[in-house]
Amino acid sequence: MIDPRALLERARRYDRTGRTDEAASAYAEAAAVLEERRELPMAVLARARQAHALASQGRTERALEVLAAAERAAAALPPGPAAAELAATAAEVLAEAGVTGEAARRAWAAMAAFQALGDGPRAERAGVHAARLILRDAGRDASGPLRELLGRLVPGGDAHRRVAGMLAEAERRPDRDHDVLITDPEAPAWGKLAHALAVGAHLAVGNGTPWNSLADPDGPEENRTLLARDWNVTDPESWREQTDKLLDAENSDPAIQVVLDCRQPSAEAWSREIHRWCGERDISRETIEALDEVAGQVQRYEERFRADGLLRPHGRVTSVYGYDFGRAVNMARWGLGAGFCDVETAQDCSLTAGYRAYRTYDSWEEFSAGYILGRMLRFDDGEFGDWYLRSLEGHRILTTDPASPWRRMAWG
Repeated sequence: MIDPRALLERARRYDRTGRTDEAASAYAEAAAVLEERRELPMAVLARARQAHALASQGRTERALEVLAAAERAAAALPPGPAAAELAATAAEVLAEAGVTGEAARRAWAAMAAFQALGDGPRAERAGVHAARLILRDAGRDASGPLRELLGRLVPGGDAHRRVAGMLAEAERRPDRDHDVLITDPEAPAWGKLAHALAVGAHLAVGNGTPWNSLADPDGPEENRTLLARDWNVTDPESWREQTDKLLDAENSDPAIQVVLDCRQPSAEAWSREIHRWCGERDISRETIEALDEVAGQVQRYEERFRADGLLRPHGRVTSVYGYDFGRAVNMARWGLGAGFCDVETAQDCSLTAGYRAYRTYDSWEEFSAGYILGRMLRFDDGEFGDWYLRSLEGHRILTTDPASPWRRMAWG
């Protein structure tokens, strides 16, 4: 006779080791046996855990179907531990699926249910989860719900302290959802990984997402849409290919770095060095003229950078590799959100991007100038338009805000 509890323990082992596909199958098998035996509370929870495992794989549509079936079955259950656990798991599944507002409501319900059962630790965990989802969903409008949630937690407890931090974060956000520094109070803001994630802070600030977390507030579908539209990434293999190109600084136009490597004290000497370098390699006249044009663009941008404080009075950009390294961190975040990689892989990619940035530049300011120049030469085309103005705003936020990781952590 099949022992459903043995099946559940096997499913949990798969879950703990990240084998979510096998976990989903094992939970489904256990649920079927429990349903046949009419052990409804355990069957409902097994279905809920199956839905969570499916959502972790990015199979959100199927996960939501399984969750809905579990909740229909649970309607016959009286209030109790099974209902509370189902609400907590439903919050996780809905959050994975990007249904953040409803996920927050389920987490809040789980907190209330655990409080009614006298289970303080689980109530606090559910409360913190609800607060994180509220902050993610409502952003600067989260203050009211967070203040109400805070009033339902035990003063002086760890959950009360953490939710108070999230409330403070919501209250300090300006009235916009972009070009804003956001720090996830539930993620480390110090340490090796946080230091590497700060290399991706330009895009995080521009998009209004937490700089110190690899968890993307958008759901899997939005991440997949972004990757397919902007990067032609549609699966783990193409994600890995693009990520490796960014980490190897091979996404940007290599001609830019050639021009920077040929730098000389004067514009005339710089042009002569470019021509000499090209002559040794039998490069066409058209390409030489294009490199001369790039040198002229670099000079114009550097002049504006100095006027706007992006560079010191006599500063120059030595490399645009930072543009690729900064995007590599965000590619790790998007890949994780899309289900194209696991947490460990995303962390490794971020750490590699950070390490390579530190080897290339000598300060956050130098890195920022290199990142922005790479971005301008791709998108701005010498216009000093919105691409430039928003990049400048991001630089100013990251170099002046006391809460910025660039102000709180030394380079390298």
